[in-house]
Amino acid sequence: MKAKEYNFKYNYLYPLLGVLLYFILSLMFFYLIEVKFEFMQLNNTLYLLFFIFLIEAILHANAAQELKIPALTFILEFAVYLFAIIIFSGRYQGLDSILTLNNLDLFLFWGFSIFIWYQTAELCRLLEYFRKDFDKIYDRSSENWNLEEFRRLLDYPVIWPRLTQKISWLNLSLFIIWAAVGEMNSTIIVLTILFLVIEVFLLALTYLDKKTVDWRVNRIKEPAAIKSGWRKFLLFFIISALLLAFLLPANYQPLPMDRINSFLAQRLALTEMPEINPEANLPENSNSGKVPSAVEDEESLLIEILFIIIQVALTLFLGFILLALILFLIKSELSKIKNLPQFFKSFYTFLIKALKDIFASVKEMNFNLSSSWKKRREKKKNKKLNKKEVKDIKNIDLSGESNSIIIRIYNSLLKLLSLKGIGKDPAATPYEYSSYLQDKYQDLKEEINNLTDIFVESAYSNHSLGENAVKAAKSIWKILKKKI
Repeated sequence: MKAKEYNFKYNYLYPLLGVLLYFILSLMFFYLIEVKFEFMQLNNTLYLLFFIFLIEAILHANAAQELKIPALTFILEFAVYLFAIIIFSGRYQGLDSILTLNNLDLFLFWGFSIFIWYQTAELCRLLEYFRKDFDKIYDRSSENWNLEEFRRLLDYPVIWPRLTQKISWLNLSLFIIWAAVGEMNSTIIVLTILFLVIEVFLLALTYLDKKTVDWRVNRIKEPAAIKSGWRKFLLFFIISALLLAFLLPANYQPLPMDRINSFLAQRLALTEMPEINPEANLPENSNSGKVPSAVEDEESLLIEILFIIIQVALTLFLGFILLALILFLIKSELSKIKNLPQFFKSFYTFLIKALKDIFASVKEMNFNLSSSWKKRREKKKNKKLNKKEVKDIKNIDLSGESNSIIIRIYNSLLKLLSLKGIGKDPAATPYEYSSYLQDKYQDLKEEINNLTDIFVESAYSNHSLGENAVKAAKSIWKILKKKI
């Protein structure tokens, strides 16, 4: 594995697959809330913005490996993201319209996005351990290091279980979403299929890389056929899974959720308290339950004033916390703020370098695909030519002088065997080559031996062989060309 290949995989490819997993689960979660509770009214632009925000987490994690990013950058990122959410939601009507209860679903969406952003960043950090271990291994590949000492420098044996657990635990969220939905929904089914395919693909590729590291550390030569065979099996598995999933009938239901729900509803109905008849103990005096309107107005005014006081107090408290946090960060990051121009210059350099690496990897991947396609075409062409040549050899002209026919048959046999990769050594005698062929083709021992005798007699004698020898050679040739 080349350095460029694993840098691209662990910096961009695998984190992107992780982002897709989190994004699909988030879509299912938002869909569930929107359908079941009719609470979150989000448009497609916000989902696209959320996906871009997660991609930015990958870039942020990669930039943090090379640059010392100020802590204020996080606040700036999240604030810009929040403002973009409100703008693209179509609800922005001025700054006073941001902090309202109508935008509560947008703030929850923003908070959930930040949580997923941190999960993505943590996944990138775990994958970074693998990349660093690859650097250590390939840097020391030519040295005479001790295996036991070198293993202590590697982190991947400890990180691998954490990585698999982090990805596998996402299945619990998937199960909870399915249990909450409680029915077969086409949107949920399609998203689940995509989620499981990407999850299997990510775990399989990382496992193959882990085995590559194991082989490299233990100085075991990696078999070339394993990687190509593993990828073919993985591709076959994914295609089969997709076909089976999409061929299932529309009413297929592996879990009878409707029966489970009805059973739970029946059990809950049995444990409910008996309802009290509201008309049973009504007072005879119809005016006893009425409250004077003046008292009602006074109570509603007091409640309104109380809510205003609570709202103002909470706003001041939140503002004080935010102000204290900003002052603390400014004080702690004052030295870094002075170097902001240098930071942005370094970040610009990193961004250009990252884009170049991505384009170079894609270009190299495209070149590898085109070269493999070219090799495949050449192989197919050679196979076709070999087939034609074999056909020409088998259909040789068997007319003429008897000795000439026998020699032509023997030479055709040599050409046929040469195409099979078991050609005759120029220094070997016909009988030496015959014994070699008899070991290869045990069931054709007699035919090979007889044809060799006929050929030697016709090639090294002065007299011409009779018709019987030619007939025998022709019958042997029929058997040999059919079985070889």
